[in-house]
Amino acid sequence: MYRLASRNCVVSLPRCCHLALLLRSHPRKCSSSFIPSPPLLGQFRRIRCFKDQKVLRGSRKATNKLNALNNFPDERVLSNILWWKERMEMCRKPSTVQLVKRLDYSNLLGLDVNLKNGSLKEGTLNWEILQFKSKFPREVLLCRVGDFYEALGIDACILVEYAGLNPFGGLRSDCIPRAGCPVVNLRQTLDDLTRNGFSVCIVEEVQGPTQARSRKGRFISGHAHPGSPYVFGLVGVDHDLDFPEPMPVVGISRSARGYCINFVLETMKTYLSEDGLTEEALVTKLRTCRYHHLFLHMSLRSNFSGTCRWGEFGEGGLLWGECSGRHFEWFEGNPVIDLLSKVKDLYGLDEDVTFRNVSMSSENRPHPLTLGTATQIGAIPTEGIPCLLKVLLPSNCTGLPLLYVRDLLLNPPA
Repeated sequence: MYRLASRNCVVSLPRCCHLALLLRSHPRKCSSSFIPSPPLLGQFRRIRCFKDQKVLRGSRKATNKLNALNNFPDERVLSNILWWKERMEMCRKPSTVQLVKRLDYSNLLGLDVNLKNGSLKEGTLNWEILQFKSKFPREVLLCRVGDFYEALGIDACILVEYAGLNPFGGLRSDCIPRAGCPVVNLRQTLDDLTRNGFSVCIVEEVQGPTQARSRKGRFISGHAHPGSPYVFGLVGVDHDLDFPEPMPVVGISRSARGYCINFVLETMKTYLSEDGLTEEALVTKLRTCRYHHLFLHMSLRSNFSGTCRWGEFGEGGLLWGECSGRHFEWFEGNPVIDLLSKVKDLYGLDEDVTFRNVSMSSENRPHPLTLGTATQIGAIPTEGIPCLLKVLLPSNCTGLPLLYVRDLLLNPPA
């Protein structure tokens, strides 16, 4: 290959010499606007092409890895893909496990373009869904297609795992994962997803006649979150809607005063901070609250002994034992400001969105119950100990009243 390139260079040398003589005869005219001839450019392009082929020639696997890395526009997209990949690793249903094997984590949908119906070319439905997904990367996207709400790739695996739906086309290994539900079953599907801690983005299609060979227009019609599962238009059904307690995003940090826990409610645009907590009181709050996401501050990893092995020497061991079985993410910076920034990224909010501080002063307030006290009196469900709330309240008392009384017991008011 290099011999051929060298031979081309030798052949082109006489041409270069003649060109140099021409340039010497008119130095002023050509010094600032020299344009090489097409044959000369062709010779050098061949040489460069031969060298590039030599460098890039390798296994197909290496080339695919390079292409996959080039598909990531920035670190934020990569972090969202890794976030979904962790959730795919938590799937346990056999049908879901088979679907996960067909995913390709080079895009937010997890679509393998080499499989059937996996094209992401501009103008296709998959490409359009990917644009919506990029706006809300950590929400399950349901797209209206005719009489169904469909999900692709990673979102289809979530529907199969948590909503009990069957994949479209069965478990064929040559097609991308696809799943969905009929329009009349949308509310049940949203309930299943939000109950398991997922947020959902609903994309509707414009109803009415369309021109030949033109795709129907689509738009985002609403969002469903664990603390706000209601979507406009779903109250027409003859069912009692269950409005659960809003599920916050939780951030935990530590300072000289003790442990601190922050609750951020995206639906209310508020946040609440409680500091000066003991480790047991913090674990009690974690066990008794349902949250959407858990963030742990890097201050937890540096204990007083100067090491970064959290929970190794007893300090923080109770909290680490509680968090190690849960999914969480580490974050740095200001425990409140940077947590709010994480929430904005999580829900796709603009940077100028503000959250209102609804924290109350902890001075002159009784301390919350410790974990041992809460379990021994039955305020927290514990094996072998009768539930205190079932004794105090009528049997038909459920939902928010039950949670309100339990919160009064665990966190006595001033």
